[in-house]
Amino acid sequence: MLTVKRTHLRRLMLGMILLVVLVVLVAGTLHYFFGPFPLQWGAHSDTPAPLACWPWSKATIDAPHPGVTHWIDHSSPDGTVVEFFDFDFHQNPGLRLELYDQDEDDQIPYDDHATFWSQGVGQVTRHLNQSRRGTVVAAWNGLFFQYTGAGRSRVGRHVAPIVLQRRPHYNLGNIRWTFGVKYQRNRPVFNVFFQQPSSASAEAFDYAAAGASCLVYQGRPLRLEPFPKPGEDPLPPSKSSSPDEAGFVRQVDHIRTSRTSMAWSKDQRHFYLLIVKDPGSEYASIAALSHQIPLMGGWTVADLQRFWQQQGAWCAVNIDGGDVTQMTALRSDGHYDMVPPRWGDRRMRCTFAPDFVNAPAGGTMMYFYVRDRK
Repeated sequence: MLTVKRTHLRRLMLGMILLVVLVVLVAGTLHYFFGPFPLQWGAHSDTPAPLACWPWSKATIDAPHPGVTHWIDHSSPDGTVVEFFDFDFHQNPGLRLELYDQDEDDQIPYDDHATFWSQGVGQVTRHLNQSRRGTVVAAWNGLFFQYTGAGRSRVGRHVAPIVLQRRPHYNLGNIRWTFGVKYQRNRPVFNVFFQQPSSASAEAFDYAAAGASCLVYQGRPLRLEPFPKPGEDPLPPSKSSSPDEAGFVRQVDHIRTSRTSMAWSKDQRHFYLLIVKDPGSEYASIAALSHQIPLMGGWTVADLQRFWQQQGAWCAVNIDGGDVTQMTALRSDGHYDMVPPRWGDRRMRCTFAPDFVNAPAGGTMMYFYVRDRK
């Protein structure tokens, strides 16, 4: 009888060890794809993200550069980190918002063919600083693009027109909304237009890019595609939109993922940047939506709209995000904080000297940036 009990005990212990190993393996796999726990399995998929509100009560606030105020909040229980920048163009008249495109100064400029991967936001920030046009205060990924190939040989192409220094490029047919800035007496005028022809955009903007979703227009939230109900197609096809709609993008709108979004005040004094960093991957978010299981870290487009409504933005746009979301921000000590792109580096945040030695790759086709001309 004692032998039987010991054998049973050994089997029980072995079973428990195997169960623990299995749990660890499953947890490790989920952590890799979805990010840190707790995973909100009990929440409905379109439940607002914890920090999709304003103000953030637990945020750390600093002023890293004249005219720049920065908030960062790590308190979200799903591991999402959110950052908010207020660029005050009246407090610091030297600030300028501009657009850089990787195809503008490569081997064959403006041929709509750029090997973009190696030039991440760190490398581009260094490149822009070396142009001696002023110090880059912040830089972040631009609008949507398409690519072919793999690894460092990825070739990027545009999906919509852009404007650089008042000149239109890539007349591909406009989609959704065009966002940009025009300078009048060295003062910025931010604006967004629905499906404007590229020739008209060149008149309206000094720098602009098309293909954005407009979340708030002149203080009014625009209509979003409703979140799929149980049993409906979780990934409905993209469709044409109207001036009353934000502009639906298949998969992009309804997944919880990293986000890059911009907005501005009615008086044109304040330009805002919002970076949402998801600890998980865009692929995992798409898989969760496809199988209609509750989503985890990151924000949906509806979360962005909720945030900007509470913040009081006059206009707000959503641009490319997910694993492409990336940013550099100048610190008061002269170094740069970086949010690296998930498809190039799994770190949530890191810091580099201005030379960006060993900065991660994983670039994007274009970058918005704020520089100080002083």
